[in-house]
Amino acid sequence: MLSLIISSIIPIGLVLLFRTLNKQMKPAIFGVYQQKNKSYWFKFIFMYTVLKFRQLINHLKRSYAVEVGKSCDGTVQVHVHDAALENKYYLGDHPQAIDAVYFNGASKEGEAVICGIARRPKNIVDAFLYLKLDKEELLLSPLLPDTHQEQDLIEQGNYKIKGLEVVNFIPMRTWKVLYKGDMKPRNNPEKIVKVEMELTWSANFAPFNYDTQMAPKSVARDMAREKWSKQYFKLLKKIHQTHYEQMGFIKGNVTVDGKEHEVNMPCVRDHSFGPFRDWHTFHRYVYHFIFLENGDSMAVGSVCQPSVLSHLTIGYLCRQSDQTVFPVESCDFKLYQHGENQIMPKDYGFVFSAGKETYGVRIQVNDEESFYIGKSREAKFYERWCTVDVNGVKGWACVEWQYNNVQNR
Repeated sequence: MLSLIISSIIPIGLVLLFRTLNKQMKPAIFGVYQQKNKSYWFKFIFMYTVLKFRQLINHLKRSYAVEVGKSCDGTVQVHVHDAALENKYYLGDHPQAIDAVYFNGASKEGEAVICGIARRPKNIVDAFLYLKLDKEELLLSPLLPDTHQEQDLIEQGNYKIKGLEVVNFIPMRTWKVLYKGDMKPRNNPEKIVKVEMELTWSANFAPFNYDTQMAPKSVARDMAREKWSKQYFKLLKKIHQTHYEQMGFIKGNVTVDGKEHEVNMPCVRDHSFGPFRDWHTFHRYVYHFIFLENGDSMAVGSVCQPSVLSHLTIGYLCRQSDQTVFPVESCDFKLYQHGENQIMPKDYGFVFSAGKETYGVRIQVNDEESFYIGKSREAKFYERWCTVDVNGVKGWACVEWQYNNVQNR
């Protein structure tokens, strides 16, 4: 009986193997987004094993470092590695190197603070500031929609440009966001208002480091779709950047033409750095920063960088009840189904999973503004302020949509 079963299984297995090996390759959607092909499951299993093992090693190293880093009274100090991440990155001789900090805060009442400073070689900076205060008009930093600027001698080497400054006060705990200068109302760009801003960002959750905390299964799924080669992995290594994010609150005061406004809202901040970032290599991305009335926060999105990952699911969930941060394990938001030709939906939804729970997200866009990054406007960004519903819990969000802008420059 056993020999009969085996003799039946072997031919079936050979037929399935033959059919798999001779299966036609599925073309990329829109010529950009790779699909699952015949070697998908082999590549998925291999990459999942590699990533899971690497994550285990990182966990063991971190656990040992935390144990060593305990002070005499038993409290855990800021992890040495985490503190080092907060340092400014040395750009060196790499022409495409980057060291960028970013803050994106929003309130239930529709207020917002968005600030970004990206240091580049030769004292070039891409920087911008948006302010929505009380029910007043959206204010823009003077050069918007362009962000490309050059630092003077005093500003060089710092996150500082023309009155805008971001300073790390306590690693992974507190940052200062300062501005003193002119801004312009969106609906009256010829008008100039005087703005003084002093805000303090404070952490509410632990940082999420994309190098070590992404869900191995999710990354393996996305990598398994791509065409592998020796050159592919070399390029993956070249393009890699360190990127981490942290949810918190931003508080302080902003004075506009002598009128004082109090700011107090949830806010995400990030830090990205590495020897190479070329916006030409990005096709597009969509990233949702969501804040809920129950105190939960989350970041969920997709990135398309066709040369290495034509679809990369990114994000994490910060759960207020136990202060836990979970990676996004899966998400059905597909870039090619949403705004591929820059006709962006204003009412849409998606489902994602994190922390062994599933979340249904509904998005309603209320307002948006766009800007460009790079001297030749290599990338176009939309900041979109929204109301959201996640599993019946109300909230609000700022969603960032990025597009490659080569054809429209």
